Amino acid sequence: MRIAVIGAGSVGRHLATALARAGHDVVVGVRDPDDPRHADLARRATPADAVAGAEVVALAVPAAAVADALAGLTLRPPAVVVDATNAVGAPPPGGFATMGALTRSLVPDDVPVVKAFNTIGAEHLVAPVVDAMPAFLPVAGDRAGVDVVVPIARSLGFDAVDLGGPDAVPLVEDHARMWIHLMRNGWGRGFAFAVVGAPAGDDR
Repeated sequence: MRIAVIGAGSVGRHLATALARAGHDVVVGVRDPDDPRHADLARRATPADAVAGAEVVALAVPAAAVADALAGLTLRPPAVVVDATNAVGAPPPGGFATMGALTRSLVPDDVPVVKAFNTIGAEHLVAPVVDAMPAFLPVAGDRAGVDVVVPIARSLGFDAVDLGGPDAVPLVEDHARMWIHLMRNGWGRGFAFAVVGAPAGDDR
């Protein structure tokens, strides 16, 4: 698929690398594509140019930058927006209950929004198998988007699980908070959650 990753921080860079390795056509959207700091990015463009023609737009910017990042983008169906952001150390901006709700409010109603790729350390995006087990990756959001994003996540090597619709987005963000809490309290960054035993009716 043609995928635009908006943001060239740790999450954006690792996600773009993982997607490209899996065979997707990836371009990273950055404010200044000519900035020497971005010379290592194989494909880069301004955010507006990056999303042109993209089937999936992955948002990988700090929480405080979400509104500005989306304000400059023209998003239309059939594009799907993937929110990979987290509010770390502060509530989501604008009084929203979740980052997913903030992102949903800033994206046209006819463009699906999905929460994913925010629940694990950025480095695991390119190495999602830990101790010989694929890392668990929860996905939630608008149905049309979840049906696109779950196969993408599985193409990267994750045990991606469809948690449901927009009402399940808080569960994804809670999962991220738990990973961050454990990482900061002695666990380090080298761990992931995994599903042990196949749930009833599981078709993976």
